[in-house]
Amino acid sequence: MNDKISFEQFNSVFKILSKSTDDYLFIFDFIEDHYNITERATEVFLLDNWDFYNAKAVINKCVYPDDRDILNRNLDLIETGLLNELDLEYRWLNKNGNPIWVSCRGQVIFNKDGKVHYLIGIVSEMGRKNKIDNITGLYREIRLRQDILNIDKTSFENGFLLLIGVDNFKDINERYSKETGNETLNELAQCIIKTVSNEAKFYRMSGDEIMILCQGIDSIQDNPAEIMYTKIRKAVDKHISEKCYKLFYTISGGSVYFNLEDEIDLKLIEKAEFALRLAKIYGKNMCVTYDEKEYNEYVRKLKMQEALRKSVKNDFEGFELYYQPIVNMEKACIYGAEALLRWQNEEFGIISPGVFIPLLEESGLIIPVGRWIIGEALSKCMEWQKKCPYFRVNINISFVQIKKSNVISDIDLFIEKYGLSSDNVLFEITESGELDSCHATQNILESFHSRSLNLAIDDFGTGYSNLRYIKEMMFNLIKIDQAFIKGIKTNHYDYVVVKQFTELAHNLNLMVCYEGVETKEDFKCVKELKPDYVQGFYFSKPVPAKEFEEKYLGKEHVF
Repeated sequence: MNDKISFEQFNSVFKILSKSTDDYLFIFDFIEDHYNITERATEVFLLDNWDFYNAKAVINKCVYPDDRDILNRNLDLIETGLLNELDLEYRWLNKNGNPIWVSCRGQVIFNKDGKVHYLIGIVSEMGRKNKIDNITGLYREIRLRQDILNIDKTSFENGFLLLIGVDNFKDINERYSKETGNETLNELAQCIIKTVSNEAKFYRMSGDEIMILCQGIDSIQDNPAEIMYTKIRKAVDKHISEKCYKLFYTISGGSVYFNLEDEIDLKLIEKAEFALRLAKIYGKNMCVTYDEKEYNEYVRKLKMQEALRKSVKNDFEGFELYYQPIVNMEKACIYGAEALLRWQNEEFGIISPGVFIPLLEESGLIIPVGRWIIGEALSKCMEWQKKCPYFRVNINISFVQIKKSNVISDIDLFIEKYGLSSDNVLFEITESGELDSCHATQNILESFHSRSLNLAIDDFGTGYSNLRYIKEMMFNLIKIDQAFIKGIKTNHYDYVVVKQFTELAHNLNLMVCYEGVETKEDFKCVKELKPDYVQGFYFSKPVPAKEFEEKYLGKEHVF
């Protein structure tokens, strides 16, 4: 090829070809240091113009900093004639300064003197190539995102997204095969297409999910997304029945409506995903419509969870142990305290343990935090025993700690570190269905017993109350839940239940502690039932360590 074909002629041809591809065509004139790329590229990448001189410098500004060296090395090799083509995968910066992976391929054209003149090729966004799902034949999420952003707001049509997911899809893959899972997804896609009107569009999302985009609805009062979901579910049920239930599964749905008078953006996808998530949490085989209040609360919890993660990372910043006195009824004195976790944050303020502890458990952060609690509480116990040799601290242990960490090793480490006896600490474990059903957990509880570590069933009388806890798990103490204690003065049932639990425990040589004793009348009433220990606001609310030490440690209190 010779110099008679000009840069402008190449450019004219490229303008025509660029209308037939989603990729970006480019011409790099090495002699003039001149660059031209499909004009659409300026809408995506950090380019002010699609035609410019000083090409190398401008392109380098558009390339992700870590990838500039490899690009420049390749361009130098081309310019010196040592490389006849370019074939690179690297990152360009988009308008927001975020990196986008691209594939850049081009061929060198020499002039009549044998010098490098042009590099002509294509830049492709690697993430846009996967547009059609090979399993279902549906568009992929990248197309959904484009379609949402291209919704014609002048049409004055309302619409919705409906996200369909297969319940327990992982079980299908594991029990049968991935091929069976793929077949199930394809069958679901065909059921959806046959059931839904032609006005809707369909997209394969990640995993087992298929999204439906529907426009042109008149009203949302009749919940058309719910109606559509019900039709699809019936079609799926019919298909399963026709195949003689060789494979049975259910589907859940999550929907979100949009009004063209409001701002339409890609958050619609997140909202549909959130609604589907709730449908599966609420029991599956159902459809849930997006609720703004629930979503905001969900986002708040995510932010709170991230704040908790930062607190753990920053040496448990914001965490503190409070201590609530525990009264020995026989001696009528404070013999110890329960260590209770508190957390506060600049953004969220002081947060109730009922809110942040479940977040710690869901995220697994309860494992490092639980280890920190054991260390802090036993350190304080060692310090306070210098004033009260009999002092004992109660520490709460989460089921997550028992199941997913070596909590016994943590306890052994800190007891040895602070030179404490196992009599100086009692570990409280909340009864639950998980505690009852997990065989590994019972082995761990037996390890507590073999080390003579004291165990208590916390909140006994609620949830999954089971006498097997007493018979097989070798607990030392039962803590009667405060819900019963609050009602014993006025509710005969509560009184009888607490009385019977107490007598049963004592007959089995177990100690009993009542929680939630809040008034003088409560205290008079519980004394008649002869518990071993009591605690509650009547004696003290949980207080910081310094305040506990000043008010209660080594001081006489008459009860």
